[in-house]
Amino acid sequence: MRIMIEEVIRVILAVITFSIAGIMDWRTREINPYIWLPSLIIGIFLGIHKAVNGLSIYQIISLVISIVIAVIVTIMVFLFRLMGGADFLAIITFISLYPYTQLTNLIAYHKKFSSIIINIYNIILIMPPIITVLLIYTIIMLFFLIYNTLCNLRHVNVLNYLGFPLYKKIYFIVFHKIIDIDTLFKRRFYYPIFIPGKVDRISFNIYEDDLSWREKLKDMPKETMIIASWGIPMATFLSISVLIYSITYFICIFS
Repeated sequence: MRIMIEEVIRVILAVITFSIAGIMDWRTREINPYIWLPSLIIGIFLGIHKAVNGLSIYQIISLVISIVIAVIVTIMVFLFRLMGGADFLAIITFISLYPYTQLTNLIAYHKKFSSIIINIYNIILIMPPIITVLLIYTIIMLFFLIYNTLCNLRHVNVLNYLGFPLYKKIYFIVFHKIIDIDTLFKRRFYYPIFIPGKVDRISFNIYEDDLSWREKLKDMPKETMIIASWGIPMATFLSISVLIYSITYFICIFS
């Protein structure tokens, strides 16, 4: 019963925290750091409490993997600046809430599920939670890239006109947006990657202000076609992944 209460607390905290964070990141690309604090503190407390009462070999291995991932993310943020602070706090908060799963939650004995669903659920429960969430996140991003590619294929003639080599065409089509200046002015979080005679780069600085480009490009014809990069709300997509995991986890432990 005590274990069930702890699991419910984890699920509730994850759903509330990541729902708020996901919405904030989508709307402003900024998340108040204090939003993560309750889940971070309670998650660490629950983890220590469980560790004091003993962990299985599997849970120790799972915990070590989670810590290694946390260290890698920390290096990516503070040493190489490849991720934002919000993405770092999101991953660390999730790891504090779900450093490992309970082996007793396997549902292979439930006859009401088909074998395929059983196997999927059991894999989700057996793997270190952060690995599962990152896999879900990767799948979401793959779907996004496919959608982005299909949208850009309508404007492939622009790339042909600008005379880009094949590898650059593929790169721009898959990872960036082919839009006009007018679209850049109407939407938020778009950063120019290529503007004939003005900008030529492969990416943008995650800390630059998208609104500053409106002032720089205000005199350019609105119909000018450019290559821009959308500032992907990573914390939002990560939050969606966490919500999928948490809801699935909740279904599993109470099935």
